[in-house]
Amino acid sequence: MSAVYRDSLLRPVPWLASFAIDDADIDSEHRSMIDLCNELCCLTAFDSASARRRLLDEDVVAMMTHHFNTEERVFDEIGYPETHGHRQEHNHLRWLITPLYVSAHDNGFAQSLLKVRTGLVEHIIRHDLGFKSHLLNRNGR
Repeated sequence: MSAVYRDSLLRPVPWLASFAIDDADIDSEHRSMIDLCNELCCLTAFDSASARRRLLDEDVVAMMTHHFNTEERVFDEIGYPETHGHRQEHNHLRWLITPLYVSAHDNGFAQSLLKVRTGLVEHIIRHDLGFKSHLLNRNGR
C-alpha cells in the first residue's frame, strides 16, 4: 500500500455537530456510517484482509440502503421538492461502494474506501443539510 493511501486512511473524519440535520434517526445513521468508514480505513492501513471481512460482516450495502430508505421516506413525508436529485445522489453513493467488493489489490481497495468515505461526507454536507430547513419547518421550528 502506498504511503499516500496509508496517510489518508489513518486520518479519521470526525463527526461534527454541524453535520446534524435535526432528525435523530438520520443523524444516528450518518454518524454510524462515518464511524464505520473510519474504522474500515484504519483497518485497511494495517490489514486490508481484516477490513474486507469487516465490510462483509457489517453489510455496508444493506446499511446504506436502509439509510437511503429512511431519508427517502422523510422526503415523502415533508414533500421535499428536491427528492429526485437527492435520490440520484443516493445512486451515486451506491455506485461508489461497488468497487469495495470487487477490488483485487490493496491500493484499489484503499482508494475505493477513501472515495466512499469522502463521498459520504460530501453527500451529508451538500445534499442532506439541504433539506434540514424542510425538516425544521416540519417540526415547527
